[in-house]
Amino acid sequence: MKTILETKNICFEYENFKLKNINISLKHGDFVGIIGPNGSGKSTTLKLITKLIKPKSGKVFIFGKNLEKVSRSFIASKVSFVRQEFNPTFEFKVKDIIELGAIHIKKSFFNTVNDSSKIKKCLAMVELTGYENRYFSTLSGGEQRRVLIARSLFQETPIIIVDELTAHLDISHAIQIVEILKKLTESGKSILAAFHNINIASKYCNYLYALKDGELIFQGTPKDVINKENIKKLYNKEFYILNHPVYNYPVVTV
Repeated sequence: MKTILETKNICFEYENFKLKNINISLKHGDFVGIIGPNGSGKSTTLKLITKLIKPKSGKVFIFGKNLEKVSRSFIASKVSFVRQEFNPTFEFKVKDIIELGAIHIKKSFFNTVNDSSKIKKCLAMVELTGYENRYFSTLSGGEQRRVLIARSLFQETPIIIVDELTAHLDISHAIQIVEILKKLTESGKSILAAFHNINIASKYCNYLYALKDGELIFQGTPKDVINKENIKKLYNKEFYILNHPVYNYPVVTV
């Protein structure tokens, strides 16, 4: 498969933190996970990839184009960013939140019949049929995050960047969200996601990058990355690594 997103030795600094020479790639149909302890640089890496912040050095390429030399409109047409938290200042309905995802391509700020149909389709894809007129603030955390995925779908980008979308959710809602993301890769989307839960990343991702203290220390398939020695180095603690008896992926346990 062709590489559609690539970072080459990107570095970044702020206060007492340094991100050093990060090389990550994403191919068509990939579900790639970034794992690591808190403060390891996962979210910073995603912000660099989406041009929310600029690297001190190194380059990011999207479909072969240097991020430094393309417009924000080009980036928005290729990459959507689904963040962990989204707290709008005003009271928006779900359909309004979703439409904000395509502000770069809409010819009008007003909703059209086609927009309404597309919004319903996007909501159906994230299992929120009939939610378009609900107020975003009244939804549960899991529902809000599914709305943000729907907004990304409305944006129609081939690449979706996801920042720890399962954090602070119970295991049922976390799995529901990741299974939705997995289905999207099966339909042609490419996803790069930061994960707090290493076992969810192990089950659903086809490739992992492990960050610690701003450095990329391991990469490979879940079976390559998740072993007792690597996980001890990553988290500074002893864990047991088991093999899931049904789905055959490595599981980290105490």
